[in-house]
Amino acid sequence: MSILPLLLVLHLGIGGHTDASKLSMPILRQHIPPPEHNIPPEEPPASTDIHITCRGNKFSWPELVGKKGKEAKAVIQRENPYIDNVVYAPQDAIVTDKYFCNRVRLLMNCDAGCDYENARVFQVPVVG
Repeated sequence: MSILPLLLVLHLGIGGHTDASKLSMPILRQHIPPPEHNIPPEEPPASTDIHITCRGNKFSWPELVGKKGKEAKAVIQRENPYIDNVVYAPQDAIVTDKYFCNRVRLLMNCDAGCDYENARVFQVPVVG
């Protein structure tokens, strides 16, 4: 015998053992905000909106791919003085998706622990 009919009997009070009129099942409702309210505040802006939310007049440096790390860092800080956090990372690094207007990651063509200042920039540096 299946347990499902037994559960229905107990739940609905069939058989005279329970007064079904006294059974009440509370309806639980959860407020779910509209989708636009579910976007976390650290979500990066669309690439075309960076200049609206971040200060400075330059937000990416494609010309620095292949340059040495220390040279790239100096160029970035000179061309956008609001960048005060230039971070070196290996090309296969797993990085956070948190967005900061004062940060640029330099993904370098080397492994973790190498001499980043003399390694070559592997990917276009961008604000974030």
